[in-house]
Amino acid sequence: MGRVLIVGATGQLGAAVLRRLVKSGHTVRAFVRPTSPRGSIEETGVELAFGDLRDAASVAAACREVETVVATANAVVPRGSSSFEETEKLGYRHLIDASRGCGVKHLVFMSVPIMPREREVTTFRLKREIEQEIRSSRIPSTIFRGSLFMDDWFALVGSSIPLRGAELHTLRRGFWFSTGFLRLAGQSIEKRGLALVPGRGTARHAFVALNDVAAFLEKAVERGGAGTEIDDIGGPEILSFNEVVAIFEKVLGRKIRAFHTPAGVYRALAVGLEPFSPAASNLMAMSGLVAMADSPFPMAETAKRFGVKLTSAEEFLREKLALGEDADSRSVSRAPDPSVEPGEPLE
Repeated sequence: MGRVLIVGATGQLGAAVLRRLVKSGHTVRAFVRPTSPRGSIEETGVELAFGDLRDAASVAAACREVETVVATANAVVPRGSSSFEETEKLGYRHLIDASRGCGVKHLVFMSVPIMPREREVTTFRLKREIEQEIRSSRIPSTIFRGSLFMDDWFALVGSSIPLRGAELHTLRRGFWFSTGFLRLAGQSIEKRGLALVPGRGTARHAFVALNDVAAFLEKAVERGGAGTEIDDIGGPEILSFNEVVAIFEKVLGRKIRAFHTPAGVYRALAVGLEPFSPAASNLMAMSGLVAMADSPFPMAETAKRFGVKLTSAEEFLREKLALGEDADSRSVSRAPDPSVEPGEPLE
């Protein structure tokens, strides 16, 4: 088995894929910034390649003698005044160029689902543009368009349960916006019996557990690439946010009230925050989008083809609940590094 490079190894999904690949015997190289907290990565014994996606030379060095690249990195929180285009679009162009130049045989890329009006959301627009660049590069590739992660979106309805035992959870990256949300509303369901529901709660999604997404990426590495394959991936059920609240009620054995935030409020916040924090604006735009649009993927055939057993929403919440409240303190979070400027992009 050839060497696998993980780009985004200190992120929530990248770390999960890394651990799976190490366990299955792959030779893994992790692309990380010199300033990134990486204790949980180092303990796996993988090779480290230091650099930044915006630095073409460091990306090229990381891609040498690599057979497969797994790219899960994103720029949800850009560095300082840098734009999303500089930190993600330019960075992925460096990665694609380096992969082609170094003879990488397979590029596995984690993207987002296709939704109406998605070009109004920076993350969705850039992911789609990166997809096109990958396809134009003619590098054999597997592109996954994932539905909403339970680990993130179930937490955003106001619960700390999905965070339990999580390694490097996205919402714990130290970004002021997510930190403030967790402090103010992160346990709204547990403490007040109140769920924060986007829009009317009727938009339907194939909510998927992050560990299942990691399993798809691992299987893609093992299958190898030929041409370009694009797969929609999600969980075993297509649920509305209102149905997710009902599952919380079932698992917790208590009544939960739903507080509905109109989609228009998210859009207004996105516009208002844009001059001050493009990252926060982007998050609000994403929330407005998922409040209105669906990402319903029938998954039986795809799960069978990749050999992935999917986790239901109830199974996910019960597994997290069984970890106990102290699992929050045991989880490995990405604490801010004082040597890093707030908002530095992910690897």
